[in-house]
Amino acid sequence: MTGDRFLDKFDVLVEAARAGTLKLFASSEVFDDVISALRSQDRTLDEAADFVADMHAIPFNCLPVTASIAAKAVELYARHGGRGRLHYFDSFHVSTAIHHELVLATTDLYIIKNARMLGIEAANVRHFERT
Repeated sequence: MTGDRFLDKFDVLVEAARAGTLKLFASSEVFDDVISALRSQDRTLDEAADFVADMHAIPFNCLPVTASIAAKAVELYARHGGRGRLHYFDSFHVSTAIHHELVLATTDLYIIKNARMLGIEAANVRHFERT
């Protein structure tokens, strides 16, 4: 729907999760992130609702954004946010990864290059290949 050029790379993760060889986790912020992205592309609310419904086909565990995760996200954004740096929504994903000690799978080059400084381990989805 969004024409994401990295869709085939993320499919590698989804296939591994479906096969039971990988557990996927996502911050509950992902829903706001997706809906906001679709709306910024002038997608209708029905299209956004359909996309969110289609997310049920992806086997992932949804981790709630808590007050402490949100506070850390704001702190991260204050230090690292801005044009060409850490995006607002991504600060929630980074904070969730920190809180739960998870590897963050991403294509975001700022996060990848600054993972250690952000306090996470990042997996560069750009390099994922089907086996």
